[in-house]
Amino acid sequence: MSPAPHTQLLVGGRIYSASAPDATAMAVTDGTIVWVGQDRPGRALHPDAEIVDLHGAFVAPGFVDTHVHTTSHGLALTGLDLTDAVDREDALRRVRAHADAHDDAVIWGHGWDETRWPDPTPPTTADLDAAAPARLVYLGRIDAHSAAASSALRAAAEPLDELDGFDPQQP
Repeated sequence: MSPAPHTQLLVGGRIYSASAPDATAMAVTDGTIVWVGQDRPGRALHPDAEIVDLHGAFVAPGFVDTHVHTTSHGLALTGLDLTDAVDREDALRRVRAHADAHDDAVIWGHGWDETRWPDPTPPTTADLDAAAPARLVYLGRIDAHSAAASSALRAAAEPLDELDGFDPQQP
């Protein structure tokens, strides 16, 4: 027979929660946050919980990033790896060499990280157009949350200029 679940109710604190911005209490059952809200409802909902008084302390629940960029991972296995590019020019040299050596329909580069470069300027559309003229080029950043694209690729995906955040040069 498994042991009964153990719940702690943390009260009297300042709990960070996007869903309950005025939270002062948090219930934790066997190490998992199960409820966030105000002290009084917490006590009513969890009458048998062990009470832990926070005395006004701030609590930020642990953050777990469970999303996966499956497509980006697959492309990383076959595309142009830029994770160890030492600067923008190095990344662009690699794009140029790849374009010269391959006739891929799309040049998929991945992994550049301008925050590690001496000049943290990311590659622009003009940079990609110069490195691989008239080619479809997509360079995904290390976090897969932004990318640089060539003019040819942008034209193939029009009408981009109608989208929020569109910039004709920047990732």
